[in-house]
Amino acid sequence: MGVLDLGYPLWLLISVLVVFAGLLYYMLRGRVSERLRAPLALVLAPVCTVAALAVAVVLSALLSPFYETPTDPAGPQPSTSPPTTPGTMPLETTGPTASPTSSPTASPTASPSASATASP
Repeated sequence: MGVLDLGYPLWLLISVLVVFAGLLYYMLRGRVSERLRAPLALVLAPVCTVAALAVAVVLSALLSPFYETPTDPAGPQPSTSPPTTPGTMPLETTGPTASPTSSPTASPTASPSASATASP
């Protein structure tokens, strides 16, 4: 005989059914005779569980497109050229100038970095 694999433990399914049966038993008090209240709660518990699951699946399917990232862009993306930096543009000065072949060099700056190594 094969094992029924529901993807969750059987005790969880039984506890959910018992909770639904208890809620139905409480809700049917005063509306149904005392003789029919317990059997009706036991029969309607799985039906209400399946109905609640169906409503949850439908709502999840309807709301899931709002939480997913779009796969294709909404519109055409304009192509932009890389911006030019001010250091590459020739500067016009009125005073003494340096030779046109010399370019300003960027000075290296020290930046703090976190070490990824950890000792146990």
